[in-house]
Amino acid sequence: MTDVTMPKLSDTMEEGKILRWLKQPGQKVAIGDVLAEVETDKANMELEAFDEGVLSEVRVKEGESAPVGAVIAVLAPADAGRAAPRPAAPVPAAAAPAAAAESRRKPEPAMPAKSASRPSEAPPVAVRGEGRPEAARESWRPTVVGRREATAETEEAESVKASPRARRLAREHEVDLASLAGTGPGGRIVEKDIEAAIAARGTTSKKEAAPAAGAPRRGERRMELSRLRRTTAKRMSESKREVPHFYVSADIRMDEAVRLKDALAGLGGEFEGITFTHLVLKAVGVALTRVPEANASYDGDAMVLHDRVNVGLATSVEQGLIVPVIHDCDRQPLGTIVQQARAVVERARAGRFESSDLSGGTFTLSNLGMYPVSQFAAVINPPQAAILAVGTIREVPVVDAERVVPGRMMTVTLSCDHRIIDGVIAGRFLAEVRGLLERPLALVV
Repeated sequence: MTDVTMPKLSDTMEEGKILRWLKQPGQKVAIGDVLAEVETDKANMELEAFDEGVLSEVRVKEGESAPVGAVIAVLAPADAGRAAPRPAAPVPAAAAPAAAAESRRKPEPAMPAKSASRPSEAPPVAVRGEGRPEAARESWRPTVVGRREATAETEEAESVKASPRARRLAREHEVDLASLAGTGPGGRIVEKDIEAAIAARGTTSKKEAAPAAGAPRRGERRMELSRLRRTTAKRMSESKREVPHFYVSADIRMDEAVRLKDALAGLGGEFEGITFTHLVLKAVGVALTRVPEANASYDGDAMVLHDRVNVGLATSVEQGLIVPVIHDCDRQPLGTIVQQARAVVERARAGRFESSDLSGGTFTLSNLGMYPVSQFAAVINPPQAAILAVGTIREVPVVDAERVVPGRMMTVTLSCDHRIIDGVIAGRFLAEVRGLLERPLALVV
């Protein structure tokens, strides 16, 4: 037997909630198969199998939570031998005539048509139950039969592209997914689509608290925070309370970076969809190798210097804010960073993560440059030492060789943990980032 344990799917995950089992007891499992959808403190993720066999037992039911490392299911060997048939219990001689008469009165159970046509084979349910204790076999059969008797309506709903949270909300309020048009990526139905459908038929979503004494005034409504937002609120409160922040800003001329980005976008291929975020990611990755003290974490009375440069990218999703990680930003070519960042952000917004997407971050980038935000300061993501906040690119007059000329300027702000970073380290890091973005050819060679 092989235990399936609750994995640590993100750096901060302490427990996970089983949203849906995609494999049922008795079904074969291959390495890489998706066993279940798991809700973590950051997102809904898929749990893949690392072993093969037959799912023999589910210990954590749908809707229940389990801590990281707890056994949530058990796999039996795929080639488990057939159990020898149990000998019938001996019937006392005195009771034999009565037993025979009773058996004549009881009709024989009808065999399924498939089994009747192939008498040499056992019924499918009996075959899958072989090799199991009798009690386990009985607890397993109803689940399999239930899945075989699934209605056409359920199968149709499962085939519709929808996020796990949207599916759960649709089940709670009996909303037909097949009747909706999704507004998410690729027509995917997301939570707000279900909310709109509920509102359209005049009912109230469970996310809206019922009016009560002391409730918001008329015209207001109370929305319960998602699990992701609750986690973000808890961690950011702890960060501001426990981490001594200080902030350093720098203005960067982006004229050359604008020209480079436009030229690379025209090439297409691996640079298709390139944005300024990708240029900043690469610049940050290189700068962290030159100032390794900024690529660090606080650990009690020690500072941990990381040997890999993995930059988390703060990303907005329907449930709140998550930080998928782009690995090895210092060594990856710019074109690879473009493709890797686009893929991980698309998975984040679709709610389909790989286990590495949310783990291993050593530094974080928060970019609001797509909005009219000239400058802001971000909150450090513990235990990382710093986070870089990026504002929009502004057209402003600048002084160039004693002349005032039009230019493009971007302001960045580095939030630092003063326990392990001081002003000199912060200044050195920003100087490296500015030098790379003002002479950006170094990012592609």
